[in-house]
Amino acid sequence: MKILSHVMRNINEFNIPAGNSHGYEILYFGVNLILMFDYRLAFDIEVQNSNNEIEILILSRKDISAWKENKGSSKIKSYYSKNGLKINDIFKPTISDAYAFVINNRKSSIGHEVITVEVILTHNWQQEVKESQLKEHIKT
Repeated sequence: MKILSHVMRNINEFNIPAGNSHGYEILYFGVNLILMFDYRLAFDIEVQNSNNEIEILILSRKDISAWKENKGSSKIKSYYSKNGLKINDIFKPTISDAYAFVINNRKSSIGHEVITVEVILTHNWQQEVKESQLKEHIKT
C-alpha cells in the first residue's frame, strides 16, 4: 500500500456584519480519523478593514443550532477558540466528527460595522490507497 497525502484549499473573503445574531459565517467539514491519518486544518485569517478582532471557533456540527440561538452555551464543547486581528494556527482533531468552523463577529462593540475577513484554509491528511485502486484511477 502507498500513503497519499491530500490537500484541499479554500480561499474566501467574507464580509461579516457586527452587532446582530447573524454576524458570523460557518464552514462545515468532516473528519474520519479511521480513514484520514494525521488530519490537520491550517488556517490564516486576517481582518482587512477594522481594528476590531474576529473570533474563530471550531465546534461540533451538532452544536451549531444551540450556538446560533445562544441556548445551553455552557454545555457546548468548543474544540478551538481564539480572537484576533490576524490568526494563523493549526487545528488537529482528536476525535472523528462533523465540525463547524465559525468566523464570529457577534461580540463586536460597534453595532453596524461590516468587517472584511480574508480566509485561507488548508486541509491536510494521509489516506491509505491500494496500488490496484491507483491503476484503476489512472485508466479512467
